[in-house]
Amino acid sequence: MAAEYKKLVLKPHEENRVLKGEFWVYDNELRGNWKHFRPGELCRLYSAEDMYIATGYVNPASTIAFRVLSYDPQEAIDRDFLRRRVETADRQRQSLRPQNTYYRMAYGEADLLPGLVIDRFDDYFIVQITTAGMENLKDDIFAIVSELHPGAVLIEKSLAPAREKEGIPLINRVRTPGASPEKVIEVNGLKFRIDFLKSQKTGFFLDQRDNYLLLDPIASGRDVLDAFSYAGAWGLHARRFGARHVEFLEISGEYMKQARENAALNGFAEEAFAFTQEDAIKKLKEMSRAGVSKDIVILDPPAFVKSRARLAEAKRGYKEINLRALKMVRPGGFLISCSCSHFLGKDDFIGVIQDAAQDAGRRIKLIELKSQPYDHAVLLPLFQSEYLKCALFYVY
Repeated sequence: MAAEYKKLVLKPHEENRVLKGEFWVYDNELRGNWKHFRPGELCRLYSAEDMYIATGYVNPASTIAFRVLSYDPQEAIDRDFLRRRVETADRQRQSLRPQNTYYRMAYGEADLLPGLVIDRFDDYFIVQITTAGMENLKDDIFAIVSELHPGAVLIEKSLAPAREKEGIPLINRVRTPGASPEKVIEVNGLKFRIDFLKSQKTGFFLDQRDNYLLLDPIASGRDVLDAFSYAGAWGLHARRFGARHVEFLEISGEYMKQARENAALNGFAEEAFAFTQEDAIKKLKEMSRAGVSKDIVILDPPAFVKSRARLAEAKRGYKEINLRALKMVRPGGFLISCSCSHFLGKDDFIGVIQDAAQDAGRRIKLIELKSQPYDHAVLLPLFQSEYLKCALFYVY
């Protein structure tokens, strides 16, 4: 017998997007009095003609008012349901790279689990929840991860701004009693000490780990600038692949400290690095105007655009940093430029850099355009799950 859930009704002709596979319903697409629902309450969605559409959760406090969990009217949203979804997501990753123990285990809507991200760092599992609906289910989520991976250290790192829009508090804590928030991880043969409570996102940008290897054939003997360097992953990969000198450019003292520690952790001599703690956007402008030159400049900024309404402003920001970087790259050098803004598509991203090159008076050749790896796969037609662009340019 089907579980009993309240009924949520769409306005006429608003069901097509969901029927085609999209996961979100916006507040202006619903009709009737639905503001009395509790944030995250499970419910069933119906068309204006009373046709069942999907089962999911609702939040009157959010512009995204309903998120799909299932298209089966008989399916109950309980621990068994969640276990099947999490286990399926985990099994997909393990089947593709059985030896890898550092991967995104669950990726929100792309794994039919909206509002949930789980990143695995060997025996550490970092759980990020961004919606009230998944917040209501999180005790089951943590129990399931423990069942699937006995001995797992669980960290609840739910600091995304989306939680404020959902009306739920920010949380940053170790859930496993007595466990340390710190761990040394190994990525591409490099060691990184991560304090998961003092780190960005879920601790380390696993989505870039394959892209770091772009430096392998080009870094030897080069002077490198790693801008927006965070804890130093790009620059340390450059040094590992033979860079003569690496300058880190990062505004945060905490992350600059982590970059120093990670350099020492890997046995690199400190004189091979410069650590510049300043606002990268301002400093890039100063450096380019001062005639500073580098063989390779790497730009991996945080997302500049958080909404489609601010896309034009974000494009100006991306153009500015790429223009400044291109002015600094010596002829025969390289620019590696990244964007994690899903609102900025690949074509627009490349177009912005081309415009920057023209204004900088430089010619560029796109050598390779990479995206996110297998464990961050894109569920079609949910193009919001495709966000990462990483482009390697040869600069004349």
